[in-house]
Amino acid sequence: VPGGDLPFGLEIAREGDRDVAYLVNGPERVRVDEVTIAGDHATLLMPGNGNKLTVQATADGLAGEAVLLRPKGVLKTWRLLATRDANYRFFPTPAAQNSDFAGRWAMTFTDESGKQDTAIGVFTQTGHEVVGTLLRASGDDRYIAGEANGDALFLSRFDGGSAQLYRARLNDRGELEGEFWTGGGAHLSFVARRDEKAALEDPATLSKLKPGATRLVFTFPDIDGKPVSMSDERFRGKVVIVTIGGTWCPNCHDETAFLAPFLAERRARGLEAVGLMFEYVGDFSQAAALVRRFDQRYKGGFPLLVAGTSDKDEVVAKLPVLQNLYAYPTTLVVDRKGNIRHVHAGFSGPATGAAYESFKSEFTALIDGLLAEG
Repeated sequence: VPGGDLPFGLEIAREGDRDVAYLVNGPERVRVDEVTIAGDHATLLMPGNGNKLTVQATADGLAGEAVLLRPKGVLKTWRLLATRDANYRFFPTPAAQNSDFAGRWAMTFTDESGKQDTAIGVFTQTGHEVVGTLLRASGDDRYIAGEANGDALFLSRFDGGSAQLYRARLNDRGELEGEFWTGGGAHLSFVARRDEKAALEDPATLSKLKPGATRLVFTFPDIDGKPVSMSDERFRGKVVIVTIGGTWCPNCHDETAFLAPFLAERRARGLEAVGLMFEYVGDFSQAAALVRRFDQRYKGGFPLLVAGTSDKDEVVAKLPVLQNLYAYPTTLVVDRKGNIRHVHAGFSGPATGAAYESFKSEFTALIDGLLAEG
């Protein structure tokens, strides 16, 4: 990418009668089931979204490209090179002395227009290897991994859904100054300072309902084109979790992986869910194909509807109960009487550790309390 090499781990294996692959970022191994090998060429369809890798075997490893689906159906293509049996991420030989980057960092990002956003970096370090994530009000950056190299820090992630590269250096004040690039082409600068008490805004305050709005009304087609409405019999008298997401959204993948068993454990007590998917493509057949693959991956057990494109203004137009949409995913919880009782922007997934455990505890208490209302 423009910021330099964005490394990740890739393993290709034969399991039984099929070829599979794994994308490796720190402790996470994302399984890729759709792998096609023909001669010295291979195509890897990324799980649950519209991205893919195409490579050809070379004397040193693999060469090809990563194709990433972007808004309005634009395909972004990056060169891809792979070196066989490399057991490092950025540097084959660690520096003799490396700074300590472990801990909690308050971070401020600035884009090229001057707009700023905040995040919290949480890193652990073993020798020169660094792993962790960034917590944002819109959701976390999932698993990122890399290395310390003297007073510099290099981190990256490619998990099939998105690609990110971080490079930073400690200044004389002990602050991190760095740059951040994404596979979508975004570029931001950032500064960070150690702060064990760093906190973000309450995600329940970021996506808002219009004043006086209490009920959610919608009708969207499912992946087979059949209309589904909030007023349908399957939702009547139930507590309903309504997620606003898309197959392109990494945090939406984490949320769906959480919701599938959560829903299964409570469906008999009156819990239902429905996903409103706003995709990068506007054509129904293309969008439905993406959503179908997403549904096959997670087997969430609840309907996923093709609701529109990922433009946030379109979401608000199609769901007029919303005053704004801060982030994907945004989750609304509707009680048995049809009233919206909770709105939550973003999702902090397993990579966030304590934040994920806190979310699960609070969300479980919320849903179980609403189910108990009878």
